[in-house]
Amino acid sequence: MVAAVASGESGLDSWGDFLKKEYRRPIFFCALIAIAPIAYGYDGTYFTSLLETPVFVRQFGDIIDGKPAISSSDQSLWVSIIQVGEVVGSLAAGPIGDYSGRKGGLLSAIILLAIGVVLQMIIVGSGALLTVGRLIAGAGIGIISNAAPLYLSEIPPVEIRGACVSSWQLMLAIGQVIGACVGLGAHTLESTASWRIPVGINLVWVVLLFGVLFIVPESPRWLLYRGKEAKAERALKKIHAGSDYQDSLVQEQLAILNKSREEEAESSSSVSRWSDLWRNPVERRKFIATVGILVSQQISGVQFIFSYTTTFFTLVGLKDTFIITIIVDCIEVVGVIASFFVVNRFGRRPLLLYTGIFMLFTLLVVGALGAVAGQGERFEPYLADHPSFGKAVAAMICLYVFAFNVAWGPLAWVVAAEMSTGRNRQKHLSIGTALFWVSAWAVTFTLPYLFQPNEAGLGPMIGFVYSLGALASLLFVYFFIPETIGRTLEEINFMMEARIPTRKWKDFDLATVVAKDEKKGTRGTTEHVETATGAGAGPRPEKPRTRRFETSFLNNKKANEEIDAVAESP
Repeated sequence: MVAAVASGESGLDSWGDFLKKEYRRPIFFCALIAIAPIAYGYDGTYFTSLLETPVFVRQFGDIIDGKPAISSSDQSLWVSIIQVGEVVGSLAAGPIGDYSGRKGGLLSAIILLAIGVVLQMIIVGSGALLTVGRLIAGAGIGIISNAAPLYLSEIPPVEIRGACVSSWQLMLAIGQVIGACVGLGAHTLESTASWRIPVGINLVWVVLLFGVLFIVPESPRWLLYRGKEAKAERALKKIHAGSDYQDSLVQEQLAILNKSREEEAESSSSVSRWSDLWRNPVERRKFIATVGILVSQQISGVQFIFSYTTTFFTLVGLKDTFIITIIVDCIEVVGVIASFFVVNRFGRRPLLLYTGIFMLFTLLVVGALGAVAGQGERFEPYLADHPSFGKAVAAMICLYVFAFNVAWGPLAWVVAAEMSTGRNRQKHLSIGTALFWVSAWAVTFTLPYLFQPNEAGLGPMIGFVYSLGALASLLFVYFFIPETIGRTLEEINFMMEARIPTRKWKDFDLATVVAKDEKKGTRGTTEHVETATGAGAGPRPEKPRTRRFETSFLNNKKANEEIDAVAESP
């Protein structure tokens, strides 16, 4: 087992703790990297606005029933092609990230995003170039979806790791709000600016992220796994520059990461191989958990809200759909913010289960409303006779969106980043994000054919379809996703190696296990610097206290006392 800085059981006592000096630098670097998911969130809502923008429809659409319109096939292609690019980018992120690091991955992503955006803008009415541009831009976003969560999970201390990784979903939701507002402001312009401005704003994220790469350090974890210890030490010094205990924290984290790497080499192999993902039972468990939680996030149908909000609300008879889209996106932001306040109270696994049940209920209600309204020729007359129908559907979708963003939106990325531990970390998340985008593509590509009146005409009855996905997601979490709150990445890796059953993680007393191993003298010793931080830890001592332990997972004051008691017993 490997050493870890002592921390709170599950996080911080209050939001004021985020202002502590030792957290300011990590939070600052994570905040800069969190610009990346804005690009992902922005794309979904600005482009769905383009589908309802008159100039864009005239220039890129066809004449259908005597008026300009975008066919279901073109809607499917243009909205979903970006997910095809994201799949390619996610798969490419593995070798790119292994070779060039998290920053190298982000650099390649912003180059692809810039090329894709320019291609979409240069020729008016070229559906082919629009398709190619969105494909290339999608590859950039796919790499971002791999590199950014990894970085956000590797830089901060364990006490704030969940909040930092959750910032991915918060900034994604903020990107959606920005996209919806830009769509509202530009769609009435009577020139190509009505669609070129929304597309061109993507270059803002490119410029900002390019500047960020000159400020943030590379991931120390990646540097050490590449054998660059001197650079890893410099990166850690930069991360902990605001702490009163910079040198102690740097040396301890170097010891932790080196010990973790050594133990992985002893237990299996220090070489990262793709075949390990299915041949090695421990790596296979990590792989299933990482891939499964990301796919589960998508199969409940959130992409139909993400990519088709404006179009769907128009279909169910609502007016001012651009305004309603902005309201839904703002609800997403509120949901993610609420997540920060409740996750430490309930934990990751219970919150996923509770909100998943609520999401399942709202989807069933949406499906039932659609069943009452009927299909085909019955649907339009029913809307005319029941003007409140669209409002009821919208209310259920708003509740679904809030519940999703309280848990599934942010926590799926948190859990995926935590489950993909060890030497194959980049590969686990590469495949996980690729299959995440495959499932997102499946939803966005098939949706117009499912809900459009001139196709399958299911309308709101798609709620029934996605409720099956929501049920499958619940079952997956229950059987495969353990509670990881308050655990370091090294601790999670050890518990995976020890094959602890999923439902026993929450109460598993790893500190006592370590102490018993030490007492038996079965392992060597390593100096552990214990720093009092986190919930219930009290003020810092004037100097860090040191103990000689076999490498240990100390997560709180209670764990220290248990180890002392076991170690001193006859």
